[in-house]
Amino acid sequence: MCHLIGSKVIVEKKRLESQLQQKGFGERSKGEFVLDLNEAIYLLEKKKLEIGDKDGKKLSKKKLLALAEKKEKKFYTKFLVYRNLREQGYCPKTGFKFGADFRVYPKGKKPGKAHTQWVVNVLNQSKRLSMTELNRMTRLASSIKTELVLAIVDSENDVNYYSIKRNIF
Repeated sequence: MCHLIGSKVIVEKKRLESQLQQKGFGERSKGEFVLDLNEAIYLLEKKKLEIGDKDGKKLSKKKLLALAEKKEKKFYTKFLVYRNLREQGYCPKTGFKFGADFRVYPKGKKPGKAHTQWVVNVLNQSKRLSMTELNRMTRLASSIKTELVLAIVDSENDVNYYSIKRNIF
């Protein structure tokens, strides 16, 4: 069983760690193998792992989602995009260092083995963006030599992707 500590899930079994790492999940941090909440909930949903709280009590997907929503605004909307990208064969990782919700690696490639293909910002269909916000996102993506993708989640929880490139003449 894995353990929830704050907003990370610690994987203690070496065999499971190896299997997850091969599929692009998790990362080593301070000597431990950790999953972010998107990865953990996705794997829990797929019945690939069990997660317990600090007392060892098993956590359900519903309970973990509720905890994640308390820690992070619009978590569920981001999770829908994360799951959609994973199911299409991409490897999404957190993108906060890049000013985005996710950084996405090409199909079949893992972090560290390939350059980020896209940075993805997740928006609800009712969210309005100013040109200043859009310009900032595009410049950030351009500065790391990647492409900006807006993932728009509609009222039926379907995800639509829009790619935005910065052209310089």
